[in-house]
Amino acid sequence: MLIRRKGLTVLTIALTSVLLTACSGAPFGSTPTHRAFEERLPGTWIEKSGAATAALVLSENGKFKARNFPAVLVCNKSSGGPELEACLSNPGSSSISASGTWSVLDEEQGMLELDSDGQLFSVAYRDFDGFSAKSFSLGFYSGTTDKPEPDFVFARR
Repeated sequence: MLIRRKGLTVLTIALTSVLLTACSGAPFGSTPTHRAFEERLPGTWIEKSGAATAALVLSENGKFKARNFPAVLVCNKSSGGPELEACLSNPGSSSISASGTWSVLDEEQGMLELDSDGQLFSVAYRDFDGFSAKSFSLGFYSGTTDKPEPDFVFARR
């Protein structure tokens, strides 16, 4: 009788461990890494709003192209400071197009930096799509990041 209970206890613990690991979306003893985040970035990302005309293409070689990107995220960020050429050539526009380079700033927080014309273009934050954290979008904030949700969210196409 004691042997059966011990066997059942071991089986219960093993099944619980497997279920908790499956729910977390991570293999045993594994944590998200810089490479895991960086490797999932290349591709086309589309803004999730109704129109969804904004696109961000991240290439594997560290280059990006932004098409119809929300100008509020890029233009008029610093008073008196240098302005990006894309903003200067389209003053008052609600969207801009530009290109440049991208790099991961913080692998744990999932921060992505976009640079254009040798200046900061914008910063994106990993925005998990669900509880399991298996997929994510890129969230952009037009002001402070102290909000519960980003102002613009780009999902992988």
